[in-house]
Amino acid sequence: MSSKSIRFTRNDLHGIWAALPTPWNKNGSLNRALFVEDVARICKAGVHGVYSGGTTGELYVQDFDLFAKINEALIRTAHAHGTPVQAGCTALGTDEACKRIRHSRKLGADIIQIALPFWLEMDDDEVVTFFDAVADAAGPLPIVHYDTGRSKRRVSPQLYQRIIKRVPTLWGTKFGGSDLWNVKQITMANPDLRVFVGEHILASGTPMGATGAYSSIVTLNPSWMLGYYEACRNGSWSRAFRIQNEVAVLFEGFDELVTPNMQDTAIDRIIGQVAGFMKCPIDAKGPYRHGTKKDLQILRAWVKQKLPHIMEQASSR
Repeated sequence: MSSKSIRFTRNDLHGIWAALPTPWNKNGSLNRALFVEDVARICKAGVHGVYSGGTTGELYVQDFDLFAKINEALIRTAHAHGTPVQAGCTALGTDEACKRIRHSRKLGADIIQIALPFWLEMDDDEVVTFFDAVADAAGPLPIVHYDTGRSKRRVSPQLYQRIIKRVPTLWGTKFGGSDLWNVKQITMANPDLRVFVGEHILASGTPMGATGAYSSIVTLNPSWMLGYYEACRNGSWSRAFRIQNEVAVLFEGFDELVTPNMQDTAIDRIIGQVAGFMKCPIDAKGPYRHGTKKDLQILRAWVKQKLPHIMEQASSR
């Protein structure tokens, strides 16, 4: 059942890494065949990596058995296409997180991605102790921290310094939010830490030291997002900022949807189907609402009107 890890260095930790929504059967189980199809498609598109266990993939509805099935399918499929995998192992407690990390190692994950347990806010000493346990479970595997406000706290540049002194395998952070000054402070204080930002600030964040984006909208049109990253990496700033503005336009389209207050995964499922690239159904698991076919029609029409070249490029693949 295991898949051999891909040889991976710190310099390889960059680019566009894809978040994928999880397709469910009507009984709530994983639709493995559909998931494998979507994983294979995004890997063939040339993304730099894929990852599990974020909000897009609904980490919060996964018990251990479901977690294991999702990551086995993801790792096996991605590795068959030469694409590295970050296994998201976030959990409510240290023991469960470490159990998931050890299992991900057995499956052949290349990187461990982890957010802080999120039921209660942790203080700095508890954060450091938690990363000690994570590193022990991960062994030689590199670690990426998902720095999200959903964990009830963020990690400061100084706290990252303290953690890295004890856990040198902490290679990166998935930075949630839009605070470019904070991105700069993190990279200045931790020059070896790879900082990934959202697509909406990738062009602005690259001169601040950002090295890529963890992306859910890559599923709309992978070549569009990959071209965005290459423009940032090559210093083609006119193109980079043009695409960053297109991302902002896309986000405006979300305001037109008829279903109110949808969370990340609900939007991400619609995005994946706008140009027909992904096959994952719109329906997510409760308790959060998901979108409708009407929402998909609205967003598809919005993108055709505002960003027609993105639809044309996607349909020509």
